[in-house]
Amino acid sequence: MSETSQDNGPLSRAERAAKPAAERQLIMKNLFVGHDRFQTATAAVARFHMPVKDGLPDFGSLFVLAGDPRTGKSYALKRYARGFPADLTGTEGIVRPVVYVDLPVGCNKAGFVTAVAGALNAGDVTRMTIDPLFGNVLNALVKQKVQLLILDEVQEALTTARKGALRDCQGLIRKILNLGTLNVVAAGLVETYEIMAADKQLEGRGGLPHHIMLPYTWDSREERDLFRLLCAEIDGRLPFNTKSGLGSQWFASRLYWVTDGIIGRLKDFTFSAGCRALNDGAERVEVEHFADAWDMIRPVGMTFNPFRDDIDQAPARVTQAAKPTLQPKDPAQGAFVK
Repeated sequence: MSETSQDNGPLSRAERAAKPAAERQLIMKNLFVGHDRFQTATAAVARFHMPVKDGLPDFGSLFVLAGDPRTGKSYALKRYARGFPADLTGTEGIVRPVVYVDLPVGCNKAGFVTAVAGALNAGDVTRMTIDPLFGNVLNALVKQKVQLLILDEVQEALTTARKGALRDCQGLIRKILNLGTLNVVAAGLVETYEIMAADKQLEGRGGLPHHIMLPYTWDSREERDLFRLLCAEIDGRLPFNTKSGLGSQWFASRLYWVTDGIIGRLKDFTFSAGCRALNDGAERVEVEHFADAWDMIRPVGMTFNPFRDDIDQAPARVTQAAKPTLQPKDPAQGAFVK
């Protein structure tokens, strides 16, 4: 049962609002909106995995999903992987069509191999040295009929600050692609794409198709409308009797200023305000709840509060992300060029 549904269908607003406080808290914490950034990223991964509708999985190519932190990369990839559960009933052993791997912090050769081996249940690093364990990984990828290997947080391995780890992990990815049985998705920060593009052996595995998950902006009518729609969708899923009007121009402009248009920050900030509303027994999340939530996270020395002060007097945000070096070529297809 999901956080917003029951066995016979989705919960109504009144049903969500009538739940105990702990369940309402979880509804807010686990809230999901299939926003346009999520949809286009998922579609890009799906096209890479299965380039022909009703066709076969592709193999031998590397795809990059990149973006700033909290833009939803990991969530999109985990949700995609859950759509292809492991088959434990096969007569020839377990089959894992899509495997998701979260690379460890400070990932080196040992960390890379151990993480992938763990996802495949391909051996124990405490009983084997790394090279034989990687041999097990390669065998498991073939035997378990893996079609798509998703490597998340690749910036932990592919960083110019640790050239030894960078060289080793690039080599491991090439060896996996050389199997000729599966594709690899590498997800990380935008600068990670630059590192992979500079490796001609990796770039040569399919030309390095990629998709960049961008935060929302406030620079155009279309982007403002999309962000307002996202705010309204979140508002519609909150466990309160009355909507807060988060999609209004007044509210959305302030939520954008606080979150820089980043979906993860928007969800976290709304959760914080919603918890205050739950504690107050409020019928909806009020403006003052958002004001209090901002007071808890505003930078030291800043007195401005967008929910109490005139937004036209807002200072420049120092946390706004730099514009990515990749720009959209065909947004409908999720294709980007440098």
